[in-house]
Amino acid sequence: MTKIFTIGFSGKSPDAFLDVLNAVRVRAVWDIRLWRTSIYVPFYSGDSLAGVLGKRYEYHPEFAPSTEILAGYKDGRITWPDYERMYHELLTTRHPTAGMTPDALDRICLLCTEKSATQCHRRIATEYIAAQFSDIEIVDL
Repeated sequence: MTKIFTIGFSGKSPDAFLDVLNAVRVRAVWDIRLWRTSIYVPFYSGDSLAGVLGKRYEYHPEFAPSTEILAGYKDGRITWPDYERMYHELLTTRHPTAGMTPDALDRICLLCTEKSATQCHRRIATEYIAAQFSDIEIVDL
């Protein structure tokens, strides 16, 4: 069975974040954020994570929400149910899993900011991936 993890870094110290990834033997961290910089927590900026994680860090913009969807949700013009629907439609249009195999997905970890996956696009992305393949287990860290 292919295991895919998700993690939100909000509220996690860099050491705790790395400990969690190492404890479950994450093979690759897929950064699926639209905006990968942070002035408040610079450790979690894309360039910093790439430096710390090395080859285990990968940026996957094909799984990032569009600016329109994310900005609309953040400023209250789009409700969460609408965000979910719009983001899922975006993934369906992009076909981000085309050419992927379950082996290539095993032990990846989709990264985003949100502490909980409940209202985060990483949950929708992993559910989308799981719908494309059989025998996928999703674990939120």
